[in-house]
Amino acid sequence: MNATDGAPLPLRIEHLTKRFRQGSVIIEALRDVSLEIARGEFVAVMGASGSGKSTLLHLAAGLTAPDEGRVFVDGEDLAGMSDRRLTIFRRRRIGVMFQAFNLIPSLTAEQNVLLPVRTDGRAASARERFESLFARLRLKERRTHRPDALSGGEQQRVAFARALIADPAIVLADEPTGSLDSVTGQELCRLLQELCREQNRTIVVVTHEPAVATWTDRVIVLADGRVLADFRTEKFSDAQSLAAHYHDTVRAASPLEASS
Repeated sequence: MNATDGAPLPLRIEHLTKRFRQGSVIIEALRDVSLEIARGEFVAVMGASGSGKSTLLHLAAGLTAPDEGRVFVDGEDLAGMSDRRLTIFRRRRIGVMFQAFNLIPSLTAEQNVLLPVRTDGRAASARERFESLFARLRLKERRTHRPDALSGGEQQRVAFARALIADPAIVLADEPTGSLDSVTGQELCRLLQELCREQNRTIVVVTHEPAVATWTDRVIVLADGRVLADFRTEKFSDAQSLAAHYHDTVRAASPLEASS
């Protein structure tokens, strides 16, 4: 999956640390995290609540700034950008999917998807990509529907199309199946996997569900703000065996965390 043509990595994170203050207490949400995501990889970031996985996604998306370390997206250092340049870069090179979909209720499915490129003055040039996405995501018959007339799965597919419309270097998805039933969630996972294969897309999903992670190529496990493990998924035959390995990894590290 690694690029051999000298192209920059979609995502490179170096020694990332993020702290939050809760009253008089300083909480380290991330501690010296470093990782690389290759072009065309489908990666899951797993961890319990409070492990730092959503914080990592927000930092990778440029939605918040680290206290230490650097984030490179498509070879560009986010820390070196002004607020205006970061906003434009994020709109063009980073696709983000949220668990709550974040669709605008007053806009149709088509208008929601085209909003990022219309804001950027590129709606006309994105029209062919839009038509291709709506056909691939089985949304052509729903383009004039507003979010309240769409099922949960359809809303998530619209959110996915919006994340892809600008042809970003990477798509970051925060618990993308969290608001979906199990069957619809698995359909979305299959779709993400297929688009990674068909279009060489780079997708990172934050999840706590082994049933989601089993669709990916690679799993990065976070615990207490640190990278605990990083493993390939092809050796696991199903979600149950991956879940067992994940829980064994977390349990094995617990005594080490307690003594550190």
